[in-house]
Amino acid sequence: MITVLSTNLFRTFILKRFMSIFFEINIEEKGKERICYFVFFSLTVLVHSFFHFPVLNIITNLLLIYFITRLYVGVEKKKVLVTLLIYGINMFCDIIAVYSFGNYMVGEEANGMTVYITTFLILICEFVVERFLVKNKSKDFIPFHGNILIAIPAISIMILLILVMNNLNSRMILISVSVGILLINLLIFYLYGVLVDAYLKLEERALFERQIASYANQLNIMTQTEEKVRILKHDMKHHLNELMILARHQNDDKVMDYICDMQAYLENPHEYISSGNQEVDSLMNYMLNRAKTVLNHVNYEINIPKELAIRSFDLNVIVGNLLENAIESAEQSKERWLELFLNYERGMLFIRVRNSYDNAIKRKGEIYITTKKEKRIHGIGLQNVKNVVDTYKGDMQISDKDNIFDVKIILYALL
Repeated sequence: MITVLSTNLFRTFILKRFMSIFFEINIEEKGKERICYFVFFSLTVLVHSFFHFPVLNIITNLLLIYFITRLYVGVEKKKVLVTLLIYGINMFCDIIAVYSFGNYMVGEEANGMTVYITTFLILICEFVVERFLVKNKSKDFIPFHGNILIAIPAISIMILLILVMNNLNSRMILISVSVGILLINLLIFYLYGVLVDAYLKLEERALFERQIASYANQLNIMTQTEEKVRILKHDMKHHLNELMILARHQNDDKVMDYICDMQAYLENPHEYISSGNQEVDSLMNYMLNRAKTVLNHVNYEINIPKELAIRSFDLNVIVGNLLENAIESAEQSKERWLELFLNYERGMLFIRVRNSYDNAIKRKGEIYITTKKEKRIHGIGLQNVKNVVDTYKGDMQISDKDNIFDVKIILYALL
């Protein structure tokens, strides 16, 4: 009994370390987390003590591990993948240990030494995964090819279960197959990390491309404005002479009209905002110009200071992603409208983007799924926005009622 308690306690500890590789948890949920792991420990001890039937053990462990993943925030496919990979590692290590140090038969109780060896092998696997195989820890994202990743550990578990249930006579074959499948599933951890890294880099590249385009657009606006100022300056003596003539005749209305004409000449139709904040002005002018090109109605209200304690890259992630999604969605709707509100007040930045939409919105729980054709490139924009908002201790609310997609964001302590 001491062996069962000690090894299952250590397995529970290793399981928690595995979960920390893929998920994060709020401090407020720490109490629930402890309860979940206590339930896992208690039930696994109960099952291992009184039942020695592989199918029952597999089902129990899979359900309990999946139950624990429900405690964390993440997409469903990621939770299923993590559940299968973690249990698969446990199962493969168990079979390697049991059949390497004894003639195990289905229904028998494994000896104490093999249980400790199994736990030690699982610990080694966890160390390898954490240190060398998974780079993007706690990223709430499953690659586009996630179904294939999920299928591999699921098929691996089924293959070994069939071999064990049929009491394969050749221990060496069973051990060799288990070692091979264990290595394959460890490589799945690595492949998962590589794919996530690749998709995040694609998204990051898209952000940089948008930022470069916004700077190019802003440079074009400045060039056009500078050219108009140069021309106006060249003809300034003629304009001043005309204004002096109108002033001598005390024709105030014509003086005002002439000044208004000069002011209108200097205005750039593509410069929608000039707050003095170069990053904000560049991004806003670029995105609003895109919106006005394809939509019927674009309303905006922007009130921000010249200095804003938010990185331009982060602002690009938030506003750029929201406006890009809003423009594309509104363009496909009948009403074709968009509203943007950006306001700074008392250390808080308020962002609100509303747009019309007609297509059905897909989501699982609170996670929205992209409807874009290029799913392999897109689909993590809103999640990236949420991650940046969390970085600034902010709050994000999304509503999609009455064919209006409405995103509200508050960022705090932006002095």
